[in-house]
Amino acid sequence: MIQHMNLVFQASGLKTGEGAFLMACANHTDNRGYVIAHMRQLADEAHMTLRAAQDNRARLEARGLLKSKERLNPKNRAQMANLFRINLDKLAAMKRSKTDYGPTLIEELTFDASDTPSEENSSSDPHAESAPPHAESAPPHAESAGDGDAESAPLLLPSSSPSSLSGPGRPIGDGSEVGEREAAAPEDGPAPVAGAGGVPGQRENTDGSDEDSVSAAVESVVGAYVATYVSTVGVRPRPYVVQRVRRDAAALLAAGRDALFLERLAADLAVQGWEDLVKHVSKNQPKAGSGRSAGGAERCADHPARYRVGCLDCAMAVPV
Repeated sequence: MIQHMNLVFQASGLKTGEGAFLMACANHTDNRGYVIAHMRQLADEAHMTLRAAQDNRARLEARGLLKSKERLNPKNRAQMANLFRINLDKLAAMKRSKTDYGPTLIEELTFDASDTPSEENSSSDPHAESAPPHAESAPPHAESAGDGDAESAPLLLPSSSPSSLSGPGRPIGDGSEVGEREAAAPEDGPAPVAGAGGVPGQRENTDGSDEDSVSAAVESVVGAYVATYVSTVGVRPRPYVVQRVRRDAAALLAAGRDALFLERLAADLAVQGWEDLVKHVSKNQPKAGSGRSAGGAERCADHPARYRVGCLDCAMAVPV
């Protein structure tokens, strides 16, 4: 206890080793001064060897400041943690008299700014290192949505109005989800590799109306997940979970998945308490009809014998 350690600090007549060993014991005492600890533990905390700890323990016992008892396991007679007790009354009686150490005027100590530039620069901006991940997880400000150079512009969903991002009757969330949708937009831009081989389901947006419909479909899938989660759990899902579902839904829709099929799986995802929509879709692939292999005539040129197994992108690109 801190009070017992303070008694050791104020005690006079203790040698350096005795004081260090008593401090290690006082670090584990209860209200009455009992300690249960191994000798090796106390020696390590007193910064001394085991032999030195045993010698200091013997001296303290001889002075009546400490009493100890070794304990053995009754089943196998193995060594257990020892039982110690500090004589708190005698230790308090050894308190040294009050000493005047002279004036204690506190003066200011300063450092030259040129001596430690790196430390001060890092301490002056505590958010410097955490800024990049914060930009990904936190929603961007509304006024920054229209800013940015030409390289970042194609990464945003080209929505003509906020109303086009949510279907009628679906929960639209708050402003944080809008920022999450913009952060997840880079997943919607690049097309799956399988689309280059001519697999149906690969879509290339040529006008704003097509992209608006994709955005509305994404929000309908996210709305199904949020509504089912709220009705099941009673609270809204965490923003990063909504962002992940939105990102997965955008990728699956861009790969040609049916929106109604994704809404059903998103609702089931919320009921199960899961978060990975892509994995859930991969485990709920529609079974191919009899006499027709999975994918039918729409096979992948790279994996004709292992369709849906060898190439996940090709499997996602086939319409349901």
